[in-house]
Amino acid sequence: MKKTNKKTKLEKTIEKHEKMIEALIASKTKALVRAKRAEYWIKDQQEGYQEVVRDYNKAKWRMQKAFEIKRLPFFIHVVAHIHMFINGPIEYFTVRPKSKKTMIEVYWGFKKIKKEWEDDFDFTEKKIDEDLNFVKDTEKFIEEQKKLLTIGKKILNKKRRKV
Repeated sequence: MKKTNKKTKLEKTIEKHEKMIEALIASKTKALVRAKRAEYWIKDQQEGYQEVVRDYNKAKWRMQKAFEIKRLPFFIHVVAHIHMFINGPIEYFTVRPKSKKTMIEVYWGFKKIKKEWEDDFDFTEKKIDEDLNFVKDTEKFIEEQKKLLTIGKKILNKKRRKV
């Protein structure tokens, strides 16, 4: 006698759910790996970010000092200009007139770079949170599906025993 390989609806459903669980476990693993890589990326980039923050703070401090100097009395400005001229007469006429513009450009450049890094970190942290939430929700769903599978397998075994 030939055995028929016809599967019952319950057997097909069980196989379908087993494949679904395997796919969910794979996607959960990928999400965990992505989250860990992102955490390591943030950790690796902190040193560079701290350098940018230091440079930004230095530029900000220099600008604040430059604006504070403007409030000083006139004779202090005269003494400072004479001192700068004596120390470097060529630089006094070539570098000094461009220094304020350069200082402002440097400040805004560092501010822009700092903002971009912060946006990258915020985006990465948001994605890490999404991946971890996905993993948490997937684990719950997988546990529920495994419970249903065990129930389905028990029912299938009872039917096979009766036959």
